[in-house]
Amino acid sequence: MKKTIISILAIILCSLSIQAKTVKNEFSQIINDSGIQNDSIAISVRDLKSGNVVYSLNDNIMMNPASILKALTMTAAAQTLGEDFKFSTELYSRGEDAYVLKLSADPYLKYSDLKSLAKSVKKTTQNIYIDDSVLDTKFWGEGWQWDDDMNPLMQRFGAYNLDKNLIKLQIVPSENGGYASIINPSKYPLVFMNTITTSNKTSLDVHRDTSISANTLVLNGTVARQTVVNVPSDNIKRYFEIQLTRALGENNVYLKNPFVTQRKSINDVLETSIERDLTAALKDILKNSNNMAAETVFKVAGGKYIQGTGTDTAGIKMFNDFCEKQNLDSSSIKITDGSGVSKNNLLTADFVSKFFFVNKDSFVMEYLPKPGEGTLVQRLLSIKENLRAKTGTLSNISAIAGYMTTKNGHEYAFCIMQNDVKLSSAEKKTLEDYIIREIYLKL
Repeated sequence: MKKTIISILAIILCSLSIQAKTVKNEFSQIINDSGIQNDSIAISVRDLKSGNVVYSLNDNIMMNPASILKALTMTAAAQTLGEDFKFSTELYSRGEDAYVLKLSADPYLKYSDLKSLAKSVKKTTQNIYIDDSVLDTKFWGEGWQWDDDMNPLMQRFGAYNLDKNLIKLQIVPSENGGYASIINPSKYPLVFMNTITTSNKTSLDVHRDTSISANTLVLNGTVARQTVVNVPSDNIKRYFEIQLTRALGENNVYLKNPFVTQRKSINDVLETSIERDLTAALKDILKNSNNMAAETVFKVAGGKYIQGTGTDTAGIKMFNDFCEKQNLDSSSIKITDGSGVSKNNLLTADFVSKFFFVNKDSFVMEYLPKPGEGTLVQRLLSIKENLRAKTGTLSNISAIAGYMTTKNGHEYAFCIMQNDVKLSSAEKKTLEDYIIREIYLKL
């Protein structure tokens, strides 16, 4: 009987070995046919029950992960902050004629929120102090590209987050062939060099002319109907203070003194606050890949971890210590921001799949999008109920990592990263989708 069992096990193991070899050969053929350089792609597929790697390719080569990094940094940040954490922008009274506005760096704070806070300010107020100690004054991440300054998806961020740190300009057409008008409802001071004309199609180009000043915008092209253009603020603190002044003015509060930066004291009395749940930010970050929100959460969590002001250094320390507690060796990787925007981030596919395996029960991973949602809205729809994954895209970089249940019912954590200049972004994503479908069918 014992010999029979051993023989059966040997047959099963031999069958699995042949199957794994066949799958590996098929994946190799797919990759070779794609035209990508073999050392420009890294793959790791890990069994979600045992943790064993069932397929790998270049899984220990360091590659830029782009936005799949968000799934890792947000897991560590949420663990530090707690699932019940709230961004709380608080207004305190200080004596009879002064207030302290304590910022939380809430990435979703809006002008309407400032108006709501302003309703609690007395009309006889002399001073409003702003406590911006939640984050440092570094408004961009290390390794971010200076030529993305006008990219509304990579705007500045910090304690003074407001209106997504975007200035909304309204482009209003006139008669055909005539110049369009530009309306700036925010009242933030901008200089326009406008050559936009009215036409039967809309094609706009907006850029800064820093040779004149940081707030000079050059607007070219044509416009057919009223259009909104989002321009990243070049000075988020100044923008915030202008909007706060507007909100106070609507409440007939006119300060005699300018805003002063000062920390809240123990004797200040809380009057009112605006709160937002961390979970709403996590959903947005993982489904829609919101960079500003990811950077904010990462640095705020770092600040809580060191019990001080949030910085990228504090966030990185938090992340590395989080990994150490989970026996994940982060000494072999490098992260420099929380969003994956930096070209200086370097991970291995093996590390990513292991991180996903170890954190498979984290509530954060529940917010990964399925096909048809967020950044997967038009991808892999045929396996919609079997996949949750975070995507990543930068110039010459494409990546995807997450969880999959195959056709045979097996569950895996996986990571695919491509750092290749040869294939287009669309071609890289097609290759990723093809590999994922093969994993679904063959493993």
